Amino acid sequence: MAGRRTLKHRSLAQYPWLYLRKDNGVYYVVNPDTRRQISLKTTDRSKAITRWAGLLRIWEQERGEYDLDEAAQKLSTTSQFESGSEVSLANYMRKWRTEVLGHGYKDGKIVWGECHVLSQRGRNRGKPIALASRRDYASDAQQLEASDDSDFLLSDPNILRRIRRLLAPWLTKPTHYNGLRNTLSRILMHAVQDGVIDRNPIRDIEKISEPKREVLIPDDAYVKITEQLCIHRINKRIKDGTWRAKICDLIYMMSQQPIDVFGLKEEQIKYDEGEFGEIHFARHKTGVPIIIEMNKELRDLIDWFRNWKRDQEIISPYLMVYPRYFDMRSRTKPVRHRFMQISWAEACEAAGFKGQYQLRDLRKKGLTDEFLSQGENNKGGHESLQMRKHYRLIRPPERSKSTLKSLRDTDKN
Repeated sequence: MAGRRTLKHRSLAQYPWLYLRKDNGVYYVVNPDTRRQISLKTTDRSKAITRWAGLLRIWEQERGEYDLDEAAQKLSTTSQFESGSEVSLANYMRKWRTEVLGHGYKDGKIVWGECHVLSQRGRNRGKPIALASRRDYASDAQQLEASDDSDFLLSDPNILRRIRRLLAPWLTKPTHYNGLRNTLSRILMHAVQDGVIDRNPIRDIEKISEPKREVLIPDDAYVKITEQLCIHRINKRIKDGTWRAKICDLIYMMSQQPIDVFGLKEEQIKYDEGEFGEIHFARHKTGVPIIIEMNKELRDLIDWFRNWKRDQEIISPYLMVYPRYFDMRSRTKPVRHRFMQISWAEACEAAGFKGQYQLRDLRKKGLTDEFLSQGENNKGGHESLQMRKHYRLIRPPERSKSTLKSLRDTDKN
């Protein structure tokens, strides 16, 4: 007789000796006599049960214990994967990620199939979500799948308590907690539409209030920080790090999320458009297309990067690349966001501002200064007025002119 099931294998309780590997989702069986594990080489539940039944028939025939009617009854349940009484949250998340989101692996590399997750708001409502969002959802789903606390049945009467326990490790990280909660809500709403569960339990789990970051870098602090960036200490050598300070200038002047700046290619810069040219790109997060008309200062900065690459004889489609004094693995490759985050933090500490300012604060500084300079605009590419206001830390006083006259004729009195 098979041993007592652990929680993560409880959904397979009616199939003795059949188990599921948590790390890769592949089913396997354990020989009841030798206790040797045998992979069924499939992640599909129905196929796994069919193969299990064939092996069980061989084993029980050898032992004289095979019951044809019992095996037939078990085989008839192989299509009942969608029953909430059988499927665990971990398995359903994996199914949603691979079959609905289209995330998978081939030869050790990530591949994307057809996506059946649609945007729920904005101009893209009803269309398949952008690849950047699919990556985020897949990452969240994998993180939740990997937790032992996701191994419970969707029919569990204490599902709310189970989900809260699953999300508990991220309570001190509100932004990530709410992101995981939102992903889980999408998955469970799909389970409702699938008929696996009756309602989405996430409705009863509140988001955590996220502390609003309202940090505006003073001009003098920015100058001191970028002065430190111009001195690049690397491998016990001191190099000219002006290119690092120029990257910060570009993040500020474009006023975009750093990830949208680091991916900028020269082909996205239209030098002959307008007076000084334009920068064409789409926001990584939402896919919203943006065109920035350059002024003389931004055009000069773009030209600086082009000339800097030419002087170092670097040929790359990317505007910002590592200089040649880097090692072979990095030189002439696109500059990474993470590298500049670390460089910025080190420069802040050297300038006497340890932990006060972050690289992402340059976007908010840029959009605030732009609003003070030109008034109402949507340089940040936001789809709501609320998000535009979120990135404006200073609002100038509303100016008006008085044209009213007294309703009483005071001269007659």
